[in-house]
Amino acid sequence: MIINVLTNNSCPNSKAFNCPILASNIFFDEKGYRFVFHFKISPKVFNCDALLINSNVFRFHWKSKKDKIFEFLDIARTNKLKILWFDTTDSTWCTQFEVMPYVDLLLKSQVFKDRRMYLQRFRTGRIFTDIFDDLYLSGEKEEFFPLPTEGDLSRIKISWNTCFENYTESRFRLTARLHQKTRPLLSGILRENLNIRFTPPDIKRDIKVSCRLGLSHSRPSIVTHRKHVIEIMGRMGVPTSKISLPDYFSELRNSQIGIGPFGVGEITLRDFEIIICGAALVKPEMCHLETWPSLFQEDKTYISHKWDLSDLEDKIFRLIYSPEHRLSIAINAQKIYKDQISPQGLACFAERLIKLIEQS
Repeated sequence: MIINVLTNNSCPNSKAFNCPILASNIFFDEKGYRFVFHFKISPKVFNCDALLINSNVFRFHWKSKKDKIFEFLDIARTNKLKILWFDTTDSTWCTQFEVMPYVDLLLKSQVFKDRRMYLQRFRTGRIFTDIFDDLYLSGEKEEFFPLPTEGDLSRIKISWNTCFENYTESRFRLTARLHQKTRPLLSGILRENLNIRFTPPDIKRDIKVSCRLGLSHSRPSIVTHRKHVIEIMGRMGVPTSKISLPDYFSELRNSQIGIGPFGVGEITLRDFEIIICGAALVKPEMCHLETWPSLFQEDKTYISHKWDLSDLEDKIFRLIYSPEHRLSIAINAQKIYKDQISPQGLACFAERLIKLIEQS
């Protein structure tokens, strides 16, 4: 069975979309599935049994070239292909439900546990920016996106979260950047190895809390929320200003706790950096979503706090004075992460993706 993958390699989400497929090639081969990567739209894209589309390919089409997206999808339907649309944007919300008439499945890296939430309109386009804007009157603009129909809900599935990548500081080295840029192009020749160097949680850690936060987000509600986190950290004597990348990762590896606020989406790259470096992750509650792998389990792999931050300081102090619990959080998170990127984990990834394709 030939599976074409229309994708690009232009952002972290796209790289985390491509990487596990490439790393699992040996398992796909064993089961008779051939994945072929395409980086531009051409008639060759339709020469397959199933087509996987990374939505980031059409990132700049939605405002002025939306008709081109539907024209492309219509051709794919005419060719009687299985079409799986992967919304690789951040957050549980989706702005791309207009593709539903053309595709067999729409998949996201995190989705609402209650799919009926997708029938609800969020004023600012995201559930948490709605809440933050109500809390802080931050001046978010209203967003108007098409909603799915009730009949569409069963075709909204979980893809995989962006943990399938190397989020250590080594990814910023020139050789690593060249590797990331060229690996999809060489997918038919080279095998991808997903190696991540984890720092053991139980080493001596002299820093209680790490919380380095940027305020350059385009969403005013996220910026305001982070400013309130910074105020709390200030009362606790925790520095929050930006530092160099080597110093940032050195600090994380020497920290007992890492703070991971929401960004453009609920799950951010910072969360994976904290887990890899062996600190215990503390972040806002995520009981509204589900993701795969199940790396974010409340009170098992991370400690949650309320969205209004009213219990953040208390949760941090409880962890500081409960070293055994803190260690168990960090150890559990690393174990699940390591299991997923192991050969056995990648075999499970391959089986799961094949099942999604076959059931579409």
